[in-house]
Amino acid sequence: MRARMWIVAVMALAGVGTAVVAQAPRAAKPVLHEPIPDLNPDKPAPTIGGNQKDKNPQAITAGDKVLPRPSLGEQSPAVHRGSADQPVLGSKDFGADRDTTMKPDENTGTDGTLHYVSVFNPDVLPFKRMSAFDSADEAFTLHTSRAVLTEVPVGGRTDPKTRDRFWGDVLIKLEPGTDVALPSVAPDMRILSYEAKPAVRLKFSKDGSDNFYVRSDEPTASGTFHLVFYADADAGYFAPSLPQRRYKVRDVAAHAPPELKPAIPVNVRADAAITMRKLGVDPDMELGSAFNSLVGYFRAFKAGDMPHPTGDTYRDLCDSQAGVCRHRAFAFMITANALGIPTRLVENEAHAFVEVWFPERNWQRIDLGGAALHMDVTGANNKTLHRPRQEDPFVKPPEYRQNYTQLEGDIKGLSDQQIAEKKKSLDDAPPSGASGANGGATNAASAQAAANGSGAPLAPDRITPDPSLPAVTQDPKKPTPKLLVTTASASAYRGDLIHIEGIARVGDKPLADRVVYVFLSPAGANGAHPIQIGSPKTGADGVFRVDLPLPPQLDLSTYEIYLSSLEDAYYNASLSD
Repeated sequence: MRARMWIVAVMALAGVGTAVVAQAPRAAKPVLHEPIPDLNPDKPAPTIGGNQKDKNPQAITAGDKVLPRPSLGEQSPAVHRGSADQPVLGSKDFGADRDTTMKPDENTGTDGTLHYVSVFNPDVLPFKRMSAFDSADEAFTLHTSRAVLTEVPVGGRTDPKTRDRFWGDVLIKLEPGTDVALPSVAPDMRILSYEAKPAVRLKFSKDGSDNFYVRSDEPTASGTFHLVFYADADAGYFAPSLPQRRYKVRDVAAHAPPELKPAIPVNVRADAAITMRKLGVDPDMELGSAFNSLVGYFRAFKAGDMPHPTGDTYRDLCDSQAGVCRHRAFAFMITANALGIPTRLVENEAHAFVEVWFPERNWQRIDLGGAALHMDVTGANNKTLHRPRQEDPFVKPPEYRQNYTQLEGDIKGLSDQQIAEKKKSLDDAPPSGASGANGGATNAASAQAAANGSGAPLAPDRITPDPSLPAVTQDPKKPTPKLLVTTASASAYRGDLIHIEGIARVGDKPLADRVVYVFLSPAGANGAHPIQIGSPKTGADGVFRVDLPLPPQLDLSTYEIYLSSLEDAYYNASLSD
């Protein structure tokens, strides 16, 4: 069941009419003449950042920056050969190959100079996904368990409230029908549009570890092509967090899709059990406690020789806490999978990190740090660096803070301004997911809500009132909560607080301890263009009472309030009327 929401009519100034929000009362001089926007829900959205299949938009926005479409340029001998700044995918160039297996080494000392090739804007440096592994065999060699490729369709509508957007710019060496490894920003990256020069029809696909590929089946598709593509990805992947609900470790494996459940050889599991006992973690622990123990331990690795190597590399790494990024990521992956948490190791030419799967959150990027004397970045000139929508909440020992993944140390190829902008707090600069007039208010609200402890931005699998999104399938065996707003401020100022009260019920019984997501949507838009402003939790009586900040960038308008809650093991997802 869904319940009707109250309309919030916030008066800008006496006599102005139905404007939702006004200048914050703390301002010295309020704006007396800001125009009221056209509330026609059928009015076309601005074209910037829009897309058409097989035709890239002119530009996209990232935070407070506009990122023009990369130029395909004129073909030249340099383009056909590639360069140090832009290797040719499908060749044997540095930074262009994908590994199919990975076995840990015992060279645990500090890396020398690491070389990283930038192909995305905003750049996810140094976390480009090139090779991902989800399984280990009896010899502790990592590989991809499901190598069969599934085609990835081109096109779709991006949602700046839940997805971050990127340009991809690569050279690819094609032969008809041959799949070429393609780097990605996230496991669920979508190709919204693309252009190639010379013009060629392309197909995209990925394997069971979400390694991406591109190919052409055209008989004339032979040689080096310049590919520019427009992509998006789940914003929650870059801003890792535990699920809202309190799970035990064993619940994670129980909720994981069958294809993600870790399959661990007996000898690998026995070795990992020693590490689990050493860290004091087990499947019956609360997920947050166990996971923070894992992250803290492997982030505290130090580069240096293993004191007494035995030939069992996994045990030697765990017992000595010695190693750089690839050693930390390898040992973490083995341990987490044995514990029941689906985990992958991901690497590129300069770094290795892990991805973990949580209920509600899906895949999350977890960096464990590394150690190197220098890092040399190519291809990042005039690019912005990607800024997640919230800070990593997990334990950060000193060994983790002072490393190149935090842009500390000797890093060449990035300007001081690029590094300074990347390091700004979310209070000082917007995340990359903020998208100007269309997305800035949404993401500012989400960032502020996260900072206030009221919840992170919703991931794509989470229910919102946007009528353009697919309907959520209801399980007939589960009850569906009823959500209702009981009280809301009749008016509020931009940048100030709005008071909202509501209740969650199942039948006639109150639903306690339920996270409820609060959205604003322009009046008459039937839930379109929703703006998440918070996620309070109900009390024992099923009631929530909360004061939520209104984003300073919010347009003057009249809005309706919508509530939603997520599906879990006991209840269906629910959306109010």
